[in-house]
Amino acid sequence: GVGRIKGEKSRHPDLVVEVAHPKIIQESGAEILRYANLLSLRVTMATHPDGFRLEGPLATMRSTGPRAVLYEGPVRGLCPHAPRNSNTMAAAALAAPSLGFDRVIGVLVADFSLKNMHVVDVELSGPPGPTGQSFAVHTHRENPAEPGAVTGSATVTTFWRSLVGCCQLPSKPGIHLC
Repeated sequence: GVGRIKGEKSRHPDLVVEVAHPKIIQESGAEILRYANLLSLRVTMATHPDGFRLEGPLATMRSTGPRAVLYEGPVRGLCPHAPRNSNTMAAAALAAPSLGFDRVIGVLVADFSLKNMHVVDVELSGPPGPTGQSFAVHTHRENPAEPGAVTGSATVTTFWRSLVGCCQLPSKPGIHLC
């Protein structure tokens, strides 16, 4: 329980899993995060090079083959040079405040085979357990896009529906940005 964490600060837990009730996280989430990181996070965005709007040193990079990694590192280092292509990664960094812009890893990939598609892979992993294996979740999203487009075809619709859904929550109607 949460009381155990507060009383056992010297143990420094690596992972806290809530299995009793979501209210535990609401009431004690900030306290729990003082002692543990819940997961590590990596977001990869791949599309045809024409779909990128890059600045600075990334703007001069050229693909050396059919698929090339243009950037791999902390999201903080990517956002200034790919502000129109790193929004999913920035949103992930905001959604994982215990990791933030310095510990969420962003990967930008130029892939000549993705002429009309943006592909985003999100990988979450925890620290290795006693058996050496880690908890992991991987999602793969394919968003159709016009050739050379920065934004996928489904992005505007899904964004709008998410906003409308937030406005209809019975517990907290409206949009709340933190």
